[in-house]
Amino acid sequence: METCHKSAFNIANRNKWFHLSRYYAHTYTCFDMIVHSHSRIEIMYVFTGEMHIEYTLPDGKSEKKSVISNNYVFIDSSVPHKISVNNINTKIYNIELSITETSENNFSINAICAQENSVHSFFSKPRWLFICNDDGVFLQNLILIQKYMYTKTDNEPDAYLNYLLSAAFTIIAKQYTQNKKQVGSVYINTAINYIFENFHRNVTLTSLAQICGISPNYLNTLFSQSFGYTFKEYLNRYRIMRATTLLSSTNLPIDEIREQVGYRNKISFNQNFWKYMENTPKKYRQETQKTNITKTHSETVRNTYWHIQD
Repeated sequence: METCHKSAFNIANRNKWFHLSRYYAHTYTCFDMIVHSHSRIEIMYVFTGEMHIEYTLPDGKSEKKSVISNNYVFIDSSVPHKISVNNINTKIYNIELSITETSENNFSINAICAQENSVHSFFSKPRWLFICNDDGVFLQNLILIQKYMYTKTDNEPDAYLNYLLSAAFTIIAKQYTQNKKQVGSVYINTAINYIFENFHRNVTLTSLAQICGISPNYLNTLFSQSFGYTFKEYLNRYRIMRATTLLSSTNLPIDEIREQVGYRNKISFNQNFWKYMENTPKKYRQETQKTNITKTHSETVRNTYWHIQD
């Protein structure tokens, strides 16, 4: 498969650099984007909540994945994609970059490749779309970029912005390499994506292990290594998190919410809700809905969006 001429991985672009074309910070509860593609490279960071992304690769293969908090998705130029958010408060930081000519010898793709082996390896072959887990370092860099652009009086690139972009790709390259090295990461990604799509059903460790093609004990070990708690704990935490969103944003009966998030047993639901929220579902709803009403009247700006001319 050949790379697009606007791709970050096209060899013809090695002496070029990145122009920040667009950036935003949005908070969504429900959102469904149309399928689209563009010549820009796009990075979307999920700060809180959960985002689903559907995309088609150049070989015609289509996939759908979930991106959870503290993860970001890198989308190369001209990859058709769409995102959606389903009934969960989700904050997304976004930057979009164009490939451009540069007169700065210190700031080109070749220049950053020469400084770090991991960056050189990262740009050595096409990476159409991938999801990375962040330890907080990339988020700090992303926020610095957005804050700096917000305070700039012009849209012209300067040394400070170029250093921030150089740091961004160095972090991405290192995190991409580290994610690939993690033992069992493919199994964990398969498992959590299945949970995101089927949490309301009867998901068991045994059935999930069969889907992943590994033993239940090994899958449970991978959950403990990746998240610090077992599969069962992960599933319960995720179900309760989805319940809190429905309780605070809808008037559905609590029993209906309980069933929607996968609990057939009322006692089990109440016990787990108290365990993670230190509250009952009823009191949680009363407190959060009251707070939400107050916020509705006090917040004037929920989303921020900035567009820079290409």
